[in-house]
Amino acid sequence: MAGEDKMARREAILNAADRLFAQRQIPANVADVAEAAGLAKGTVYLYFKSKEEMYLALHLRHVELFFTALTGRLNRAEPFRFSELQSLATKHILDATNYLPLSAYCIGFAASTVSAEASAQVQTRLREWLIAAGQGLERHFAKLAPGEGVRLLKHSYAIMVGLYSLLRSEQTNDARCPHIEVMGSFQDEALLALMRYWAHVAGTEDSSLTNDSTPHKVAKK
Repeated sequence: MAGEDKMARREAILNAADRLFAQRQIPANVADVAEAAGLAKGTVYLYFKSKEEMYLALHLRHVELFFTALTGRLNRAEPFRFSELQSLATKHILDATNYLPLSAYCIGFAASTVSAEASAQVQTRLREWLIAAGQGLERHFAKLAPGEGVRLLKHSYAIMVGLYSLLRSEQTNDARCPHIEVMGSFQDEALLALMRYWAHVAGTEDSSLTNDSTPHKVAKK
C-alpha cells in the first residue's frame, strides 16, 4: 500500500475514534472504532498496537493543532499578547470537546499499554513543539530567561488539567473532592488562573493581563 494510502487509513481510524469519543466521552473499543471507520478490527491493529496507543495518537493530533497555531503566531514579528494566547487556548483546548477529556484519559492509563517506540515518538514530538513555542515566547517576553518559556507552557497546561479534574469531580459529586462554592465555569476559572500566572511570570505591561480582561462573571465575584 502506498504511503499516502496508509496515512489516509490511519487518519480515518483516528477520525472515527475522535467521533466516538465526542459522542460517548469515554474511549470506544477497537472493534467499535474499526466499524465506524469501515475497516476490519485487525486492520486497526496494523496501525496501533493497543487501544491506548490509538487514543494517545489522537490526543497528540489535538495537541499539534494548538502548537501549530501558537508557533505560527509567535514566529511573526508583531508583539504577542496574552489575549491571543487566551483565544488560542480557548479554541483548541478549553472549548474543544475532546482535548481535556482525552488528556485526562491518557494521563490515567498505564505506560505498559503503549509500546516504547510509540511513547518515544510522542515524547520527541512534544519536546520539539514545546521548545519551539517556548523559544518564541522568550522572544516576545523579555523577562523570560532561556528555558522559562517551556516552563511557562508546562505550568499553564498543568493549571488547565488540574482545574478540569477538580471541576469535573465536583460536577459528578465525587465525595473525594471538596466542593468549592466560589468556583465558576471551567473556562472562566482556567482563563482567570492563566491570566494571573502569565501576568506574574511574563512581567509584561500588556493591558490584556489586567483584571479588566477577566471574564465578567468571574471578576465580579
